[in-house]
Amino acid sequence: MEQLSTTKWLEYREYTIDRINSATVQWEPYWHVHLKEVYHPELFEHISTEWPDFNSVLGVHENSSELNKNRRYIIPNRDDLPFWKQFNDNIIEHPNVIDAVYALEQLNRADCTWVTASIWEDYRGYGIGNHYDAHTIDVAWQTYIYCDGGEHWGTSLNNEQGQLQKRIPFVPNTGWIMNVDCFSWHSADTIECDMRRSVMVRFMTKVRNQ
Repeated sequence: MEQLSTTKWLEYREYTIDRINSATVQWEPYWHVHLKEVYHPELFEHISTEWPDFNSVLGVHENSSELNKNRRYIIPNRDDLPFWKQFNDNIIEHPNVIDAVYALEQLNRADCTWVTASIWEDYRGYGIGNHYDAHTIDVAWQTYIYCDGGEHWGTSLNNEQGQLQKRIPFVPNTGWIMNVDCFSWHSADTIECDMRRSVMVRFMTKVRNQ
């Protein structure tokens, strides 16, 4: 595809910022935001059509040996994938988007030291048990892109004992933002479908207590 203009990226970015600004923090079972229509419809179409072929592109990563191996991911901040480099710079790591996330109730912009992102593909048999994320992740933001098994294969928000408190369905162009702490237990059922795609953004920190 041709490189998108600065004006077009501004339109897309302002759309996502508005979606974040319009969102409400929910406190049950713990701090989270359920986002809908995350990306501008045109941008979401670009994401779908420009999704890399994980079987041919270089730089595909696999989960480490202690994690479920049925996930692969690509870091979008790379010059050989022009659309994804633009997406990274204009959406994921753009200061205005970061500021919008940290304008959400209770978050502190000073806690964000840097931002990382990856685009995920999960395959039949992937799943992860009840856990909370590493203390170096201040805020996590996952946006659902595609799942051939339907909305059932979303994210479960749990208590410490692993009991389901709320399920966020896997609906394309929706997702969640989660303030990571020792209460933010969550999991994903072992999927019984062939393909699930999502974008994961992590706002990292060096300043909060373990």
